[in-house]
Amino acid sequence: MATKADEARKLAEVHYNIESGITEIYRVTGSPVDEARPDEPIILLEVNENTIPSGIMPLSFGPSPSIGLEHSSIIIEVTPGEFESIKENKMLLPNEWRLGDLLERATSVES
Repeated sequence: MATKADEARKLAEVHYNIESGITEIYRVTGSPVDEARPDEPIILLEVNENTIPSGIMPLSFGPSPSIGLEHSSIIIEVTPGEFESIKENKMLLPNEWRLGDLLERATSVES
């Protein structure tokens, strides 16, 4: 079974590939105890230039074993302006969540 970190990277790469407006994707974390629990979802914050400002609206998704995602996930999609507000603590993530690591877009290697 893939780790949550592996699945988060895979999910981020899929989203980068299908949503052209996504500029950055971050892991969102809670407490370290919660992150270690296998039943806790993967939480991603996606900065999307093509979305409309609507505040922080977490959307939950169940696992998708058929595509290799064994964990459930929560996606938060925000505009670049909303993301700036989050970084400046003017807009807060729910449930004491906080921004984690940036999941960078995979770069293709050309030969």
